[in-house]
Amino acid sequence: QLFRSSPFFMAGRAVCADGTEARRYDAFCDLHRAALAISEIGQVRQVVSLDPPMLTSEFEVRAGAVPFLSDVLPFLRYSGGLPLTIEGSIVSSASIDTVNDDSYTLYMDTVEIKGSNVPLLRQVLDSGLRLESRNLGGLLEQNLPGYSNPKPLFRTTYVDDTMRICRDQDGKLFVYSKLSNATSTTDYSDVTADLGVGSLLSSLSLLI
Repeated sequence: QLFRSSPFFMAGRAVCADGTEARRYDAFCDLHRAALAISEIGQVRQVVSLDPPMLTSEFEVRAGAVPFLSDVLPFLRYSGGLPLTIEGSIVSSASIDTVNDDSYTLYMDTVEIKGSNVPLLRQVLDSGLRLESRNLGGLLEQNLPGYSNPKPLFRTTYVDDTMRICRDQDGKLFVYSKLSNATSTTDYSDVTADLGVGSLLSSLSLLI
């Protein structure tokens, strides 16, 4: 469950108390992973930058645009789907709040969808639509006594020039391999919003 190493899911876990609440959160994450069964997980990245200190998670997902053709056209017995896909990257960002010898605390910032290939929706998302998690948390702090914005702890237990091994507050293990020294997030501006039609036509041309 690599998605649990995103700032968003770590912040969700930090809201829960240890014990029963933590077990319920684990069960929720299991259900979330099961819900992703019809999708294909692509690249999963963590980008750590120092100026300003930020940790950004990029979680790329692909799913069938029409997963079950017979549900749409009942007279067809073919049980598969049309070869069109919905793609996008779930990007969650957090400030690195405090740094210790082998760990740091995160202050959740925003969640947004980048690189969507869905026409019209892409324009809406690129216009700046995103979940302002920190602002929402601030509103909850003002109106819910005892609530404070979560700041999850993320520990690095091993790092070298090729890989980084980290653990969340429950000790769950995440291993990332280093791809480059870049500290900028991925630019998805070249992703075409065509539901994968362009890629499909390119593949079909190879068969002719």
